[in-house]
Amino acid sequence: MMDAQNPSFVDFETSAALGNSVPVDNVPVGFMVLATCPLILWLLDGTVAGFASALVIIAVFALGLVFLSVGQKNHLAYTSAEVAARPKIPFKLIGSAIVAVVVGLLAGAKIGMPALPLLIGCATFILCLVSFGLDPMRDKGMDNPAVRLRLANQELYRTFDARFERLLMNLSVLGDDDLSERTRIVADTVMGLLGTIDFETSTLLKVAPPLAKLLAKMEAEADDVIDSYGQGFTRFQRRRYHLKMQALSDAFEARARRSGIAQGRDSFELQTNLLFDRMHRNRK
Repeated sequence: MMDAQNPSFVDFETSAALGNSVPVDNVPVGFMVLATCPLILWLLDGTVAGFASALVIIAVFALGLVFLSVGQKNHLAYTSAEVAARPKIPFKLIGSAIVAVVVGLLAGAKIGMPALPLLIGCATFILCLVSFGLDPMRDKGMDNPAVRLRLANQELYRTFDARFERLLMNLSVLGDDDLSERTRIVADTVMGLLGTIDFETSTLLKVAPPLAKLLAKMEAEADDVIDSYGQGFTRFQRRRYHLKMQALSDAFEARARRSGIAQGRDSFELQTNLLFDRMHRNRK
């Protein structure tokens, strides 16, 4: 016996009219102006009031087309993104309503019965929804734990990178290439280790607390150097700064490797970079 299928006029999973997909990649909504030109001519009866009414109708209709166009672009961006929030303003819904009102007003200018222009306006609204669809009604991707974890890891990585860059920028004000270079080597070492972490795992979240403490100590050392630099920065102070930076870097590297970091596909490149960095430091 064949399985009975229940046919449906609406595919609730992929219906564009329900906002689940975009009808096409590029809808030339501007061409809708051509469809309304004959209706707008109804208002041009040779009077100033008729001409002014036509200009107002054209302006309102253009506003509706702008709303539809913006809504389509937002929907395309929503569809192409892996994680996206629903649009705060339903541009397509508002644009469809404006177009329906304009068509209803144009019909009412020539049709005496109020019910018929109202019916034409409602039909226009429904056709716009069928053509352009609704705006997305729900957030996308945030209900996936793997996506949330990856986003949290990416945000942590960007935060640490920004703090290192801010630290280097503060030191660059001194114009001391040696201090900036030594600090840059430490920053590259730490960020190189972080770059080998798989953001699909919770490894970075576990390493974040000790790394935050390391950064805080580095920032404190850099602030001390900046404060004392104008009063005469001795070779002993320079040497002490180098040793502290190196000790912090080596301690974090050792702890990171015990946690399994730098074992991925980029570990060979990282090992090479760290080796050259150490050779560079030993020559100095």
